[in-house]
Amino acid sequence: MDRKTWKKSAACSSRLGLVAKLGVMTGVVSLTLAACGSASSSSASSTKPSAPGGNTGQLTIEGTTAPVTVNNLNPYNGNFGVDLMYNSLMLVDPINGTMSPELATSFKAVNSTTLEFTLRKGVKWSNGSSFTPEDVVFTFEMLKKFPALDGGGVWDQLSSVSASGNTIVFKLSVPDVPLNLSLASVPIVSQAVWSKVANPVTYTAIPPVVTGPYTFDSYAPTKSVFKKNPLSFEASQVKPETVAFLVGSSSQSTNELLVASDTYDFSYNYFPDVQATYVSRNPKYNKYWFPAGGVVGLFMNLTEAPFNNADFRRGMSYAIDRQAVENKAVFGVEAVAPQTGLILPGEQTWTDPSIPNDGLVTQNDATALKYFKLAGYTDKNGKLVDSAGTQVSFSIMEPNNYSDWVGAAQQIASDLGRVGMNVTLNEPTSAVYTTDTEAGEFQAAIGSFGGSGSAYSTFNPILNSSFAAPIKSDAVSNWERFKSSQVDSDLANLAAATTNSAMIKATYPLQELMYKQAPIIDLYYGGMWGLFTTKHWVGWPSASDPYTLPATWDDDLLAIMMHVRPS
Repeated sequence: MDRKTWKKSAACSSRLGLVAKLGVMTGVVSLTLAACGSASSSSASSTKPSAPGGNTGQLTIEGTTAPVTVNNLNPYNGNFGVDLMYNSLMLVDPINGTMSPELATSFKAVNSTTLEFTLRKGVKWSNGSSFTPEDVVFTFEMLKKFPALDGGGVWDQLSSVSASGNTIVFKLSVPDVPLNLSLASVPIVSQAVWSKVANPVTYTAIPPVVTGPYTFDSYAPTKSVFKKNPLSFEASQVKPETVAFLVGSSSQSTNELLVASDTYDFSYNYFPDVQATYVSRNPKYNKYWFPAGGVVGLFMNLTEAPFNNADFRRGMSYAIDRQAVENKAVFGVEAVAPQTGLILPGEQTWTDPSIPNDGLVTQNDATALKYFKLAGYTDKNGKLVDSAGTQVSFSIMEPNNYSDWVGAAQQIASDLGRVGMNVTLNEPTSAVYTTDTEAGEFQAAIGSFGGSGSAYSTFNPILNSSFAAPIKSDAVSNWERFKSSQVDSDLANLAAATTNSAMIKATYPLQELMYKQAPIIDLYYGGMWGLFTTKHWVGWPSASDPYTLPATWDDDLLAIMMHVRPS
């Protein structure tokens, strides 16, 4: 249940969360598509951003790669930009999972099944009416009544929601303190408006009644504009008077020219060799930040040999040169990932001090062969064979249009070939890849996980036995089919922890499991592809100021708009 589950449907095709079931921005398609729109072709807008002129200018963002056919301002399934209009209870930092005030000013875990948010006073809806605790209760009850709106699945654990004065009380059916991040991220709507809507799933919310710093201004199929909401409690925190979302191009060459030539102030794109293709075209202003948005790993089918042997998997972990894999996949713009499931440095305070080198594994063939021998596999005339003399042979599956994952798989096959394995690549379409991995019909596959800033949201989907569906049955997560009653107990302990220190300690056995048993071999970090120009606006997130991830959607976008200022 991580915050990325709340991405709007308009932002979920093509580039955004290429393995959506794990919610991580990874997998670079060979045709670099703009932001997260559909792959259908379109003519690109050539509209230039207006000069700020103090605090009165327009900030321009690249949106989809196809014309927007419907002006949909529904906060649960609407178009780009709706994230700026609807506040949630708190902003969630995807880097470290911390929360900052929005409609709520504080959070408390009373116990493992009772969570409380205290609301901000004096908030107004854009139509002038007062925001009330009843609006929050109504919103969550609406999600219960219409499950299609409950993208974060909060009612899987919720048993009730109520207001006690200015405090919202969430009662859970099972201990699940980390649910607070999903609860905090739900867009809150007006009871007075939405209670009159027959079907809120299809409601386009026009005209919008919102509490956020922006409201709707104008719409065209190739450009949507949002203007400041003067009644918002955050109006003084945002400097751009208007924010425009322009349709981009699905042509890689055209898209690169548009992005690199000041068409957008902010774009979400992967550019190969970003220094040459983007920065060098206007080095004074063009900047990028490609931070980690999750972990790219090698998933193995743990229901079959040799992957059902932890020693064998650990041997594979030592046989793989992670830096070479990262270089082949994304040309050195990301870092190699530790074998703990954590994303560093954002989650540095969570690292288990007993695990050496923060869990980073250095390639070592001798150590790999030691673990292979423990698993019953030995080198014979340059081939790694089992007790019957049969060479270890398997395929790695990855979508054929995800260029970074293809490159990663090629390097892994080379590394494992060096220790005597016969490894081939299986490159189906992304649709077949998704079907086969969810059904468990694969031997090994490149995939991704994590990226929410929440340790529980990292470990629970990939390790909880309840998600390990039988082979040929779809698994929503844990598609490597890992099962352990002890790990299930460790996850339950993490879910029930009510203090930060208790949460951190509860992750230690999970980190140790990842490190010593390698149910997934962590490879490198999947990037978030933020491109900015400082010609008109500064204050973008960066390695020196990592206040959020550089995404054009969700909490990230709202946080960015509250930081940027005229250059």
